[in-house]
Amino acid sequence: MNGILECEKTRKTSLSYLTRLKALVTAYFCGSAADLGTPTDVRVSDCTKSPCILKKNTNVSIEVDFTATADVQTVKDAVYGIIAGIHVPFPTSQPDACKDKGLTCPLKKGQKYTYKSVIPISSTYPDIQLVVEYTIKNEDKKPVFCIDIPAMIQ
Repeated sequence: MNGILECEKTRKTSLSYLTRLKALVTAYFCGSAADLGTPTDVRVSDCTKSPCILKKNTNVSIEVDFTATADVQTVKDAVYGIIAGIHVPFPTSQPDACKDKGLTCPLKKGQKYTYKSVIPISSTYPDIQLVVEYTIKNEDKKPVFCIDIPAMIQ
């Protein structure tokens, strides 16, 4: 699950461009060239193919390697399940990505970082196919990166 082998541009129905990160975990860069970071690799626990199976009553770990393209003082994260185009928030233990998420703030331009997060998959969630979206933003709410991961809750 390590390494980005190549990038290709694909068009989404919203006409926004996504860059597909080709690793064993299929993930899409859902940000833009204006983002303050560039993701280079994505790892999801117990996921070796797409869509990632998120087992109920477990915790799923994700790691995103990225390079900061600007200095960033603080970052907060948000995790969503996208179902039929609707963003449904996933709870996270701590929205401050500078605490317990592998990041040391401030982030420095040109430095490589690994963001780490854990989301609980509740036994009450329905069996459903979705896209899990991870976004971290700076103190001005500008995106550092955005990653979409196709998944299925079972």
